[in-house]
Amino acid sequence: MSKSTKNPLATRPPVDALQYEKLALSAFDLCDRQLSQLNTLTTLAASICRIPAITSDERHRRQTMLELLVDTAEQYQRELECDRELYQVIALDAKGVPQSRITASRATRLLAEASQIAQQEPESSGSAVTLQH
Repeated sequence: MSKSTKNPLATRPPVDALQYEKLALSAFDLCDRQLSQLNTLTTLAASICRIPAITSDERHRRQTMLELLVDTAEQYQRELECDRELYQVIALDAKGVPQSRITASRATRLLAEASQIAQQEPESSGSAVTLQH
């Protein structure tokens, strides 16, 4: 006699589409902030690379470390740009905009506009940002 056992972990209720959209927009904004931070990091490291060190050994070690820093930051930027594209798809999916009806640049503009609107709305309003297409 076999008993059916239920999964002891409770399943998560479905996410409301408006909350799903807010989540995707928040992730999109996070990517923008991180890209800005990485751009600053890369610029700083590149500037330090241009400042001469005193001894030859110092110059070599400093140059090696800073080149590694720049390479790492640039790699993070590339990875984050890929993540940002994923978040764009998530937000558009939440709004029901099929990929075949919108270009990537249009999706970026829609999300940027929605992000700006969301930043202008007071936090206490609780209203969802609506992407217009």
